[in-house]
Amino acid sequence: MSLRTLLLLLVLATGLPIAAFGLLSAASVVDREQSAYEAAIRDRNRAFMSAVDAELNGHVQTLRALAGSRALAGDDIRDFYEAARNVLETQASWTNITLHAADGRQLMNLAVAWGSALPERPYEPRSFELALKTQAPAIGNIIEGAPFGQPPSIPVRMPLVRSGRVVYILTALVRPESFQSVLTKQQLPAGWVSGLVDGNGRFIARVPARPVGSMAGDEYRAHVRQSPEGWYRGRTVEGLDTYTAHTASHVSDWTVGYAIPANLVLASARHAAWTMALGAAICLAIALTGALLLGRRITRPMSQLAAQAPDMGSGTPLAPIRSAIRELDALARALKQASEAIRARDQELHQRAAELQRADVHKTQFLATLSHELRNPLAPIANGLALLERQQGDAAAHTRAMMNRQMAHLRRLIDDLLDVSRIDRGKLDLRRERIAIHVVMASAIETVKPSMDAKSQRLVVRYAAEPLFVDGDSVRLSQVLSNILHNASKFTPSGGLIELTSASDAGEAIVRVTDSGIGFEPSDAERVFEMFVQLDPGRGQMTVGLGLGLTLARSFVEMHGGRIQATSEGIGRGAQFTVRLPLAAAAGTAAVTAQTSGHHSKVRRRILVVDDNADAAESLATLLRLHDMEARACYDAEQALEVAADFKPDLAFLDLSMPGMNGVELGRKLRTQAGARPLVLVALTGMGQKADIEETQAGGFAAHLTKPAAKDAVLRIAVGLTENVVAFSPDSAKKSG
Repeated sequence: MSLRTLLLLLVLATGLPIAAFGLLSAASVVDREQSAYEAAIRDRNRAFMSAVDAELNGHVQTLRALAGSRALAGDDIRDFYEAARNVLETQASWTNITLHAADGRQLMNLAVAWGSALPERPYEPRSFELALKTQAPAIGNIIEGAPFGQPPSIPVRMPLVRSGRVVYILTALVRPESFQSVLTKQQLPAGWVSGLVDGNGRFIARVPARPVGSMAGDEYRAHVRQSPEGWYRGRTVEGLDTYTAHTASHVSDWTVGYAIPANLVLASARHAAWTMALGAAICLAIALTGALLLGRRITRPMSQLAAQAPDMGSGTPLAPIRSAIRELDALARALKQASEAIRARDQELHQRAAELQRADVHKTQFLATLSHELRNPLAPIANGLALLERQQGDAAAHTRAMMNRQMAHLRRLIDDLLDVSRIDRGKLDLRRERIAIHVVMASAIETVKPSMDAKSQRLVVRYAAEPLFVDGDSVRLSQVLSNILHNASKFTPSGGLIELTSASDAGEAIVRVTDSGIGFEPSDAERVFEMFVQLDPGRGQMTVGLGLGLTLARSFVEMHGGRIQATSEGIGRGAQFTVRLPLAAAAGTAAVTAQTSGHHSKVRRRILVVDDNADAAESLATLLRLHDMEARACYDAEQALEVAADFKPDLAFLDLSMPGMNGVELGRKLRTQAGARPLVLVALTGMGQKADIEETQAGGFAAHLTKPAAKDAVLRIAVGLTENVVAFSPDSAKKSG
């Protein structure tokens, strides 16, 4: 885009807001005029409706006086007929007087001779029912086609109440024409339209006149239904474009509307708009002409500078530019200085590129050495496994299985660690599956616990109240937490405290590691994640390691769509690492590893452990055997029923979520199989919601423990220290450990 075009746009950007402001001002004037019209019409509406309401109240007062006649008080309808006829002759606007019983039967009608047959139901029943219900006067709508050849009329009803109930309803039928004179007295300006409309949308009176009972316009009726008072633009029944204000009566369902021709309201607006548009056009034309002339004086020297710009990178001095514009002279000097600065920057960049290449070579050499050093421990581990295979017993088999898992884990970690550049490029493949966060936490604890025990550090683990599941690589996520825990243990003194907690928030699983170690400066919160970075070791703490653990942790978390954050309040005040991962779409059940403290039992009981996770079942059974229990592990409901038939357990720990038969159903069948022999059922599950606990209680379970349950809570139930086993809530089971 050329400078001249920019100048033109600048003119437009300046002139158009001014024009817009003028139009807005004109619109404001129009709004004020419309508001004035609206206020005037509303006042007319209210005044006219007050007059109509006063007219209706006059009819009501006349009826009230008639209702107090002595004949009607004595229920002498024949004498009341004569009294009502005398009153009718004095009311020029009344066409008839009727009397109805409360059930709707017409008892008297002055339009016919006394004794004539009368209708059984009232005409215009809505107002009749309203008077009957409220025991107050009611104004009806236009009645057309009334019996006995009467003209269209409006019922005004007066209920007669005795002892709290209506006995008669006295009705005067009023001519609609009586309200036409009230409307005509308003003396509307030429072209204005006004109308009095009943609750059914029919005209009672109108200027210019319309047949009584004809329908008002659709737009008018629609706006009246929306609000009792309003202002809108629309068309009359004749098709005239108008602004209309409407107001509702306080004593009836009637409304009145006044309409002003739209041309009358908008005439001043059109005049203001044309004036502003012409003024804006003249101003813009003058401004555009000035912009063209000024642009020519600026663009010529600018073009000369643009022609010399390609030589800036080579450092060639720019030719002098003569211009009457001071800013262009300053620009030429600045371009020359920029040319010299670019050449100096190029030299600096070449030097830094060479340094980066050397650093990359050093990194490759470092990783090669790391590969050699890390593979050395694998040989003695493999030899140790070979020797261990010669041992016998369940303990040796369990140890071998654990060492095999850890060695496979170690091999994979070493292979992935060797190619850091592959991680940087996002080429590392994840083996995703649905996994429970507490399983990942337990695996990380198993990896780091020996180093913590060696320093007598205390580890406090708090699991979320409900199971948390993510879609991820269990090995990688376990490595994330073990790296963070190892870092916390390394920089926490002996006897220090390390906390590992899990929770959920806003669709994310949150795992936090908090330590009481040496901490770091808040400004180093990002540096701790950089590759090969070791913070200042001069803090009374020997710095060991390669500086890769937290780097890999961040990479793996981000590959899972999560994020990791490090915080510290300063040196000597500990640190906290927070990992956030997206929760999986659906929950499942996973195995847990329980952390327990020592507890000894002197009661030997037969205990059945049922869990579809073999490691969880076997580890719990082993724990119970170490405390002098006779325990057997089963991995599904069918196997549990077969074993229980011969084993005859005193107590059964049951996982709730198992394929096939769930834990609640299995407990019911175990109870049936046990017969009269007592059998205590305990739920040991990852399902800890209120509904899950209520289900196990209803199923006859004595306790409900959520994984990972504290060892003391498990052993308390296992040894039966109390006469009755107390049901545990998820929180109490965790706190008891």
